[in-house]
Amino acid sequence: MNHPPSSRLERWIAWPLLCLFVFTIPWEKSIFVAGLGTITRVLGLALFAAGAAAAVWRRSVRFPNLALVLATAFTCWASLSYFWSVEPADSALRVRTFVQLLAMLWLVWDLCRTPGQQRTLIQAYVAGSMVSSVWTIVRYSENLQTYYRRYAAAGFEPNDMALTLALVIPLAMYLALDGHPLARWLYRIAAALAISALLLTASRTGLVVCTVAFVFAVWTWRKSSLEQKLANLALLVILVSGTGHFAPPTSRARLATLPAEATTGTLHQRTQIWAAGLKIIQDHPLLGVGIGGYPEGARPYLASVGLPNAHYVAHNTYLSVLAECGLIGFAIYALWLLVQAVYVWALPFAERALWSVTLAVWAVGGLALSWEHRKPGWLFLGLVMTAWVRSFGRAGERR
Repeated sequence: MNHPPSSRLERWIAWPLLCLFVFTIPWEKSIFVAGLGTITRVLGLALFAAGAAAAVWRRSVRFPNLALVLATAFTCWASLSYFWSVEPADSALRVRTFVQLLAMLWLVWDLCRTPGQQRTLIQAYVAGSMVSSVWTIVRYSENLQTYYRRYAAAGFEPNDMALTLALVIPLAMYLALDGHPLARWLYRIAAALAISALLLTASRTGLVVCTVAFVFAVWTWRKSSLEQKLANLALLVILVSGTGHFAPPTSRARLATLPAEATTGTLHQRTQIWAAGLKIIQDHPLLGVGIGGYPEGARPYLASVGLPNAHYVAHNTYLSVLAECGLIGFAIYALWLLVQAVYVWALPFAERALWSVTLAVWAVGGLALSWEHRKPGWLFLGLVMTAWVRSFGRAGERR
């Protein structure tokens, strides 16, 4: 097999930095570097410099596909919304975040070009999840509560931590389909740790998306080995028994309120926050209130229902994009996701199952969380693009 030459900078610096960057995403908020921000941000700056230098070295960048063009268009529109934002300071911060996410997407697209490299990045995320899972469990053992009787790795909000960990489950199950026997069991241990830590967050959203994650086991059941089937059943037992018996009583009590909250409650005031978002859309249908402007835009509506001086994000990714970026921005965002869905459906069986379920977990989680600006979703959308291109055949094995 012929391998085109690549620069030492790309092979020995940019690519390892990308792997390390992905490894830190599940625990990025837990370690800060004084004056620079999170450890992931520091690595991201180094990665961008190395990736840009590598592109200059080889005098080319990978030609973008339609999904990447749409991601760029959405970022540009979101950035333009700064000029009509109801809260310019928050919009400026969010614009910086989106630009950084777009840079990450481009780097994943440019540096990850083979099935082996994609698998390495998935492994890096799963390995990173073990850090955040153990961190959450340790904080529980030391009774370091994030909220009342709820636990998460340092710096994380429990619901965000739960979704971050739920995404690990289909990834770990996919990795465990083949490979070295010891590695397969390490992936399953990572999934078991993620489920255990997720239960400690006492996140009802986390419980729902964790259940969705097990669709991967159902999808691949007929083509799985007996070992894989038994391992996936054991993971399900951990989830069910933990929810019913082994999780801390306060966690089980909170999770048990899910049916009542979903049918007769306010989902922890989310229904009121969503109603405020619908008011924003009615008043600013085309352009929205500017990226990052949802809390300020919703403030007068929330005050009218007894929540004065509230600073609430949308707690819904799609409502957040629609209210902040208007119909124009939402149309671009929706088209981007639709194109990604088409890419997923064109993949081979195992990869189609992996990315369908992983993105379903992310999408369902987005119904209760504002995750349009979180790294995991953008990372996985980037990996879908790299999996889809035709170069992922034998001729595309470039490294």
